[in-house]
Order: sequence, then structure tokens, then C-alpha cells
Amino acid sequence: MAQNWDYAELSKAAKTAGGPEKYVELIEKASKDAGKMGMAPWIGVVAIGASLLTAAYIKVVDYFKYKKKNNAAEIKKAKEEIIKGINEYDATHPDE
Repeated sequence: MAQNWDYAELSKAAKTAGGPEKYVELIEKASKDAGKMGMAPWIGVVAIGASLLTAAYIKVVDYFKYKKKNNAAEIKKAKEEIIKGINEYDATHPDE
């Protein structure tokens, strides 16, 4: 008997909405709206996460560019010291 009552309530709600098709559309629209509202916080979380990842990526790239630039400068300095050392050796040992 309870099942018949549920059906009667459903039928009454459908009639109030303007028919079964309109009732289904109304339920569908309400579900979509609820889904959109439920999704809004996640969009914010994703946007913030993407921003943080982008900032971290930029920092990492800048760090490696800086290291590469310093390594090139250190290599150039080492070459100059080696050449200077060889020249000094040659100057102090002309026999060899």
C-alpha cells in the first residue's frame, strides 16, 4: 500500500509541474544546477593548484638557468686558470 501512496505523490507532483515531461525536465534542471554548484569549489581548488604548480615550475626553470649560467662562468674561469698555470710553468721552466 505504501508503494501506491508513493506513486500517488509522484503523480500529484508531476501534475502540479505541468505533466510528466515538465516534471522530468524540472528534476533534470535541478540536478544540473546542483551539480554545477557542487563543482564550483573544485574549480577553485584546481585553479589554485594550477597556479601553484606554474609558479613552482617557473622557480625550478629559473634555478636551473642560474646554475647553468654559473657553471659556464666557472668553466671559463677554470680554463683561464689552467692556461695561466701552463703559461707560468712555461715561463719558469724554459728548458723543458
